[in-house]
Amino acid sequence: MNTTQKSLLACSAICYALVLFSFLNSSLWLVLIFFILHSLALLYFSYLTYSYSQAPQMEEELTVLKEQYSQLVSENTGLTEQLSRSQKKCDELEHVQKELEAVRQELAASSSGEPVPDKALDALLPPIDMEKQETINIIQVAKDTIQEFLPFSSKAGIQVLVSAATDSLLVKASAQRIRILFRNIIDNSIKYMNQAGNLVITISTIGDDIFIVLKDNGQGLPAAETPHIFEINYQGSNRISGNGLGLTQAKAIVDSYGGTIYAKSTEGKGMGIYIQIPIE
Repeated sequence: MNTTQKSLLACSAICYALVLFSFLNSSLWLVLIFFILHSLALLYFSYLTYSYSQAPQMEEELTVLKEQYSQLVSENTGLTEQLSRSQKKCDELEHVQKELEAVRQELAASSSGEPVPDKALDALLPPIDMEKQETINIIQVAKDTIQEFLPFSSKAGIQVLVSAATDSLLVKASAQRIRILFRNIIDNSIKYMNQAGNLVITISTIGDDIFIVLKDNGQGLPAAETPHIFEINYQGSNRISGNGLGLTQAKAIVDSYGGTIYAKSTEGKGMGIYIQIPIE
């Protein structure tokens, strides 16, 4: 009980005593006045007592409301960041789709009819049992291949990622050959990036074709050397020990499915390998 409440009780007691004194002296108007003062003092005392008793509860409720408000602000911030990331991913996917369309037009302009397999390239094709050929999820094959190279890519400081709008893209092909296709290109990037960085594998569909872009941010090659990287035993100015057949075999695999493969690079700005394979 604080000082104000004690004063009110004292005032109420005095007024009550004066009420009795006035009543004994037959002063009815004084009885009325002191009784009103007595009642007002008690009412104010009751009001203060109720307010003080409710204050801790109100403070607790206010604390809860503040916590809920902070949580809502935090959730709103998280949703805003998630929306921003989603929008950024959509923008990146749209950019890749435009890039793929430009490459497809460039490939169509430079090719004449169906690709004619070269006998030397045929010899590089992994054996395949045509009776066991089935529809495969090419995205999953890419992810599995990345896992195989994880010890080597981690050691080189290279992060290999798959970017796709869906978890499944089906194509009728040999899982073995497609895996070797990815292996050769991933292995080539890890060897020749010559620095820590990223290799992003973007897989999408345009019409009846599957388009695959394997793009790294390594050292790249001079533009004059890039068209020759699929030639047998070709090694550019940044040559590293090896037989130089990896990308040649990749081309042989793509050609065997009636697809096209194309490389684009600028020295110091990484290498991009663009692949088109019919879904059927």
